[in-house]
Order: sequence, then C-alpha cells, then structure tokens
Amino acid sequence: MRAIILGANGTLGTALKSELPPNGVEVLAALTRAEVNITDESSVRHAIAEFKPDVVFNTAAYTNVDGAEDDADACYIANAIGPENIARACQDSKTAFVHYSTDFVFDGEQEHPYDEFDPVSPQGVGVYGRSKAAGERLVLAACQRAFVLRVGCLYGQGGRNFPSTILDRLKAGQAIKADASRKGSPTWVIPVARVSAALCKTPYHGLYNCTANGETSWADYALFLADKLGVSADNVAALPYGALALKAPRPRRAILDNRMLRLRGLDFMGTWQENALGFIASQASRPTV
Repeated sequence: MRAIILGANGTLGTALKSELPPNGVEVLAALTRAEVNITDESSVRHAIAEFKPDVVFNTAAYTNVDGAEDDADACYIANAIGPENIARACQDSKTAFVHYSTDFVFDGEQEHPYDEFDPVSPQGVGVYGRSKAAGERLVLAACQRAFVLRVGCLYGQGGRNFPSTILDRLKAGQAIKADASRKGSPTWVIPVARVSAALCKTPYHGLYNCTANGETSWADYALFLADKLGVSADNVAALPYGALALKAPRPRRAILDNRMLRLRGLDFMGTWQENALGFIASQASRPTV
C-alpha cells in the first residue's frame, strides 16, 4: 500500500513518516502546508493526481484551542472545509482517506468513557471542538472509504505542547504547573501511527476512537513521569482547572473508549502508563548532538 501524508511536519505527521514504512505502508511523499494547502481543493487534487496513492493521511489542522475563540472562521476552514476537500478528492479518485479528529468533540460531562456510538456534544468546549465535530461529519459524508480516528492528549518527538516537553522540563528542574482537575488519556503518537497503518489496510471504514487506555490528570501524569525518571517532583504544582486561566473551555473528562478498534481486533494502543514508558525509553535512546 502506498500513501501520502498531508501536514507532515507536525508531531503526528512525523510519527507517521517513521512508523508507516515498517508497518507495510510506503510513504510516497510527506507534504507540508507549503507544498499542499488542504484549504485549496485544487492543491489537494493535484497532489493525489501526481502521486496516485492508495491512501491519504491528513494530520493538518488548526490546533490552537484558545486562539480559535478569536479566529473561528479560520479554525473551521482548516478543521472542517479542508478535510472535506481531501475527502471529496479521495472519493473521486477512489482513494482511502485517514483523517484525525479529537476527544474535544465531547463536553466531558459523561461519567463513563465515550464510545463511537455516543452523540458528539461539542457545544460546551468551544470553537475548536465544534470545528472538529463538523470535520467528522463532512469527511464521512463525502468519502465512502474514510477512516476518522479520534485522538487526544497527543505527545511525541518534536512536539511543543505540555506533554511533549515535560520530560525535558522535569530533567531540567523547571517549575511545572499542571491541571489536577480534568481527566484525560495522555497518548503517545507512535501507537496511533501503528494503529493507523493497520486500519488503513482494512475495508472497515468509519469512525474510531484511538487514545491510550485509562485516565489520569495532567498533574498525576507529571508526577508519574517524575517518579519513572527518578527526579524530584517538588517542582510540579498541581492546580485546579480554574486557576489556569485558559480562554477556551475544555472537557472535564475527555475519556474515550476504543470500542470499534477493540471489536475489530485492532486496539493495541496500550495504557497511558505504557505509552509514557515507551516515550521515556525513546527519548533516552535519542542520539546526543
């Protein structure tokens, strides 16, 4: 199977570049936004016509959750219209399409994990969540061979978000302010890429939750990492959600049940603890410059 990756410079795109080939998916091209702008349908169609892939992976997205509150149209264009452009082009070329959504399509008020059959409830989680929910609907309506994978709390090599940088910050003894209230499932991008490679080779198109199993708070996640690294946890400040002064609302319990992956025999995401240990090991083995 042959693939192209759109939005290839991000954390997930980087993981796909490394993990698709050893898992049976040849990467024909890893394309940045400068090379293919998904909001321009002609640009997308040109790339598909040029490379003739069997599957397109889209990791391009507007991910600034707080910034989206002041830039709603740009967020919707990137997270809904752009993916629809790809879906339409894939439908016309009979190409499979793997698109990534988010746990933020739920408001987090449900006490048990959300599975793929729960209705989305993004009204309470701001523009970002609503735009990603819109993207899910548009993609699945436009492309019969689409896979939509909901991910969340992603981290990995090269990422600039909180979970991606926390190892280096803990090692450096920096002060860390972490949310002790909200619950999530911190997820390493490498298992996501491996599941994506396995799923795209099946005929089981549709919607999938794809996060690490289990739940924790960001504060407890930071304390877990500190313990496994053997460094002091004294610099980790566990704060209530309200003390973090975030502009956009976040779901209180962003916990997903990977029901459809499990039913298909493809839930090898592991627990959040196993994900964290894998990430620690991968960083320890990085060559020093």
